[in-house]
Formats: sequence, structure tokens, C-alpha cells
Amino acid sequence: MKKMLSIVLALVMVLAIAVSASAEWKFERKVEIVCGYGVGGGMDGTLRPMANLLTDILGVPVEIVNVEGGSGVNGIEYAYKQPADGYTFMGGSQSLFMQDLAGTTSMDYKNEFIPVDMLVQSINIVGASKVSMDKYGVKTWSDLAKYMEEHPYEVSLGMLSATGVDGMSVAQTFGDLAILEVPYTSGSDLNAALVGGHCDLSIAGFDEIAGLAASGDVIPLLALCENRLSVWPEMECTAEVGIDSFAAPWRALWCVKGTPQEAIDAMAAAIAQAKETDTWKEYLKAGAYDQRVIPTAEEMPEFAFSEYKDARDYMFDQGTLIKDYDDLK
Repeated sequence: MKKMLSIVLALVMVLAIAVSASAEWKFERKVEIVCGYGVGGGMDGTLRPMANLLTDILGVPVEIVNVEGGSGVNGIEYAYKQPADGYTFMGGSQSLFMQDLAGTTSMDYKNEFIPVDMLVQSINIVGASKVSMDKYGVKTWSDLAKYMEEHPYEVSLGMLSATGVDGMSVAQTFGDLAILEVPYTSGSDLNAALVGGHCDLSIAGFDEIAGLAASGDVIPLLALCENRLSVWPEMECTAEVGIDSFAAPWRALWCVKGTPQEAIDAMAAAIAQAKETDTWKEYLKAGAYDQRVIPTAEEMPEFAFSEYKDARDYMFDQGTLIKDYDDLK
């Protein structure tokens, strides 16, 4: 009996070792991360430094594939068509949730893509052209709000994604203030317009206007967050001026449903390792990404569901909701 028990225990140990070994995933060739936006944009600017770190950690090339168009939808469609073999991932944010809810994707994004891990949480900023603010005699958000009440549709605001989180931020921040919205196709065009005073305001992540703010060409007027930013403490925030507006683009890594769980776990582990490097910590600080707590990989499913529901409720109120999900109602 003891001999038989020893044999059984030995077999169990061998099986456990075999399962453990099979659960390990080693990337053997190039990994692609799809970016649904152009080079130099916010998503691209987050994915590239992470890809460089992952290349060193994984020991294989990690390349960014930019598939522009359709406010991120073309990137979704491209990623969806790739084999779910663990070698294709995609950068995503709540703007893609809104495209799904608007019915512009060929699949149910909510059910066909899986969150891997969060990379950054940005903070949206209302930035103002110094040329325009000098013209209007405005120095703070409170000054601007008063001016806009007295001069409806005189002040212009440029943004890149009217149907995404930027549009949601504008609606929540400006409320009844009559503003002239101007669409731009690239961040460089919008920034050039701001510097020249051809557009008065923009709404974008702090990382996207930090350089212009440092040069003095753009004045940060309002941070859409709970507290003033430590990197720009003189700037007002929505919480202190009584505005219920805190949406901002976060950027996470996603993969198509059916991707081997071992590959997902291995990628999440590599990202966790990358986040501990001084290079990544400096990147977070420079973009004010360290001003909010970033959800962990384990927290991502619950976080994504909450963000999906917020996007759904906003679009329902705006009358732009086309596709609905029962669990979000």
C-alpha cells in the first residue's frame, strides 16, 4: 500500500511539473501591437516606449503597427482579423468603447476583445492659446467662463475625437457655455492653430500639451480631475470649480478573444516588469500619468466594465447610442 501511494504521489508531482511547464509561455518571434491612430499621437506615444521596454524583456522584437482611420475603428478591424495566437495585441481606450456603442465596428468589441493590462491614465486639460487669452484679457478658467457667458460662440475649441472621450469631456466640462467646436485631424495641426491664435482652446491629455505649456505658447486653464496637479499647481481643476467632469483618455493593452491565456499572462508579467524600470517611471512623471492610481491587470476587467457603462450612459443621454448591451443598462 505504501509503495502504491508513493507511486501515485510521484505521478502527481510529475503531472504538476508538466502542467507548470506547459503553462509557461515563451515568445518565439516578433510581437505586434496595433495602434489605431497615427504616429505621434497620444496612443502611439504611450505604446512606443512600452514596446521598447518589452523588446528587451521578452527578447523578441515588439513592433507598433499604426492602422489609422475611423477614429480607431480601422485598428480594431485589423487586429480582429489577425490570428489569435498570442503575437498580436492592440492599444485601446474608452474611445473604442464608444465606437462599439455607436455601431461602427463589425463585431461586438465588448465581447470579442480582452483587456490585458493598463498602461497609463491621462488627465485631460483645457489648454488656451496665449495669443487668444491676451486678446480676451483672460488668465484663468473662472475668467474664461465669465467671458464665454457674455460672448456666446465667440470662443473656439479644437479637438481630435468629437465622438470619443474628448467629445464627452467637452460636453461635461462646458455644459451650457456656448462654444464653437472645431474638428482637427491631427494633434500637430491643432497645436499649430493654438500657438498662432487661430483656435482659442483645446481639450487634450496633459502629455499632449506639456511642451507647449512649458514654452508659454499654451496656458493650462483647467485640469479635469479631482485635485490640482502637482506638476502645475496654479491650474484650477474641475472638482474645485464645481464641474462634474473627470473623463480622460486611459491607454491599455488588449487582445482578441481566443488568445492563449498563457500568452496574455506572459505579456501582463512583462508589462509589470517594464513598469518597474526607471525609464517607465520617468515617462509617467513627465506626462503627469502619476497623478492617478493605475488599475492592475487583475483589476482591468472590472475597470473596463465600469468605463463601458459610463460611456454607454453618456451616449444614451446624448442620443447617440446605437448598440446597447443588456448588462450595461
